[in-house]
Amino acid sequence: MTLKELSKQYYDDVENLTEQINRLNEAAKYLSGAKLHTANRHLVCLREMRRDARLTAETLEHYYDRSAVQKYYHRRPKEV
Repeated sequence: MTLKELSKQYYDDVENLTEQINRLNEAAKYLSGAKLHTANRHLVCLREMRRDARLTAETLEHYYDRSAVQKYYHRRPKEV
């Protein structure tokens, strides 16, 4: 497996996480109290996972690009 193929798998994970986030956002509209709090905490975790998967995918995709080495290694994570 090449790094580009592995990057594609991470991008697929990003799409799956985005779908989960969207579904949970919709479901959270009908929650209240402790269940809403739990859903919001879960959303925070999913967003962090999506951010990490996206950064990993970008790093793997451009791993051998000389100009990208410093860009991806020293970049601060984007807020989602």
